[in-house]
Amino acid sequence: MGFKVLLQEQNKDVARKLGIATGLMFTFPFIVYYLCFFFLFAHKEEPSAWSGFAAVGAANVVVFGYVYSAFSEPDDDLIGVSRDGENDNDASGPRVGAFKQRTD
Repeated sequence: MGFKVLLQEQNKDVARKLGIATGLMFTFPFIVYYLCFFFLFAHKEEPSAWSGFAAVGAANVVVFGYVYSAFSEPDDDLIGVSRDGENDNDASGPRVGAFKQRTD
């Protein structure tokens, strides 16, 4: 089931984003670590610790970018359509709490 679902036409963009994020999660922290170790923090007493912190920061940047891109995708199939298929402009589900309409 794994790759077969990702190769479907509607999932091509998601598979591309996942592949890019996976590749960046593997390579970008290593590149940042070695650049920082040999060039940026070479004069520090513990360059490996500083470079490790920089690599962790690089991994967090990749995760943040992936999450941001996932949340910025539009939900075209949910806008203005209820669960019954009617157009009632309430795509998010039933209203609860302060947003609920009182009927009593």
